[in-house]
Amino acid sequence: MNSLTRTSRDISKFFFDEEVPFGLAVVRIFLPLVLMLDMVPRWFHARELYSLDGAAAPLAINYGYPDFLPTPSGAVAVALASVLILTLITTSIGWCSRVSLALATTIYTYLTLMDALGTMTKYTVIASHGLLLLTLSECGSVWSIDAILRRRKEQNSTLHLPNVSPHPKSAVWPRRLMQLLIGLVYLGAAFTKMHTPAFFSSDQMRQWMLTNVNSANPIGEWASYYPGTMVVSAYVTIIWEVLFVFLAWRGWGRLWMLSLGVFFHIGTSLLLGLHIFPLVCCTIYFCFFNQRDAQLIGQWLRRLSRRGSRIARTVRSMTDRIPSFIPGRRPLTAQAIFGVCVPAVALAGVGAEYQLDPMHDRAPQGRPTLVELDPEVVRPMLKTSARIRESDKFLSFELGSEMFGDVLVDHKSVFKYGERVLAQCTLTPPHEDMWIECNLHDSENRLIDRVGQVIDRTTLRSNYAFEMLPALEPGEYFLVIRSGNHEITRRSFTLLQQQ
Repeated sequence: MNSLTRTSRDISKFFFDEEVPFGLAVVRIFLPLVLMLDMVPRWFHARELYSLDGAAAPLAINYGYPDFLPTPSGAVAVALASVLILTLITTSIGWCSRVSLALATTIYTYLTLMDALGTMTKYTVIASHGLLLLTLSECGSVWSIDAILRRRKEQNSTLHLPNVSPHPKSAVWPRRLMQLLIGLVYLGAAFTKMHTPAFFSSDQMRQWMLTNVNSANPIGEWASYYPGTMVVSAYVTIIWEVLFVFLAWRGWGRLWMLSLGVFFHIGTSLLLGLHIFPLVCCTIYFCFFNQRDAQLIGQWLRRLSRRGSRIARTVRSMTDRIPSFIPGRRPLTAQAIFGVCVPAVALAGVGAEYQLDPMHDRAPQGRPTLVELDPEVVRPMLKTSARIRESDKFLSFELGSEMFGDVLVDHKSVFKYGERVLAQCTLTPPHEDMWIECNLHDSENRLIDRVGQVIDRTTLRSNYAFEMLPALEPGEYFLVIRSGNHEITRRSFTLLQQQ
């Protein structure tokens, strides 16, 4: 009974202990700014993406509920997108934080559900849950316009009380739920990867790096030449994603898990061309920032300012000057102004979109209509697909001597007697069942050895081994890949003379 009581007390403290919500305030400041990077460009296409005037693609249709949510008209979609941008701004600065977050959460989720093909992605789902948890929290009580107005009201009404708390405390459970959110997202991603053999063999990552599906990623194209590194990073990623939800709470575990997470998301940006998703996840990491961390940073800045640091003095002076930029209004007056701004911005957004006329409704020639294509252009589109060239089924052909996780990790072209030459051929999906030969030729192109194997349609890699025996003369040799009675490619290597 004592053990159960202690466990219940620990769980209650874990979720309902009170603290100043500094971490959630940082998430509230930066998460809306990240989402604006995505939603501001989409505002110009709101009528096309989310309304009946365009080509809305509601998610509920996939589950057999076409009328689960009403699809708005063009003007309503533009008005909602305009209000969404306004509430993201007001959420970031902390003006009517609770109402701003409630509107932003509702509209953002609604619009993403209206466009399952383009707007809805993994990061929009994570961001929607993050906004909901911020709505349920007291994140607007710190570092916000609401906090400044509240402090002014308290100072004016309690001048005889010298110890007015500058930062009110609240229950920690919204921050805990946000921490569990990001941890369980990683855990679910790890379980998915565990059932994907192509992830561990680096084939999946390599295909992503060589394409621009997300954005241009020249660093990813360069890194694809080192598949051994990708195999190591795959196992490290799995271990990190599994351990994150268990270790990212305190001490060295938190430091290591968050540092690896930042490094991982920067890597997805550089290697895979992802941008918004890493920013959303790294922004949510601030929910691990607690009251003690804020106090330590404040003490550190005060020490630096006393030592004459200009950067520390600038940061402290900026935080002291911010309240002077906020007009002296009562909280009720500020809320009334916010209530007027919401419909005003909605109308202004509709009017601005009307003037821009993105669908060319008021153009001299009217809205563009579909034009019949030239038959000469249509004919190649409707004819039977041409057979894929044999050479287009092959991605790479490399030589080396060391394997790790079924991947050739060293690329070289000089070998010694007694060494094994490993030849690895990587295929491009999709492909049929294939018979692939790897033949050894001498410098005069005479066939010395022939090795072949069947590669089924689910396999993307084939390996061939050749022993450098004393019977071989020193000099230059070639390994030739053949498929479909055609030579696809060849690699040369040099066999050194024995000393």
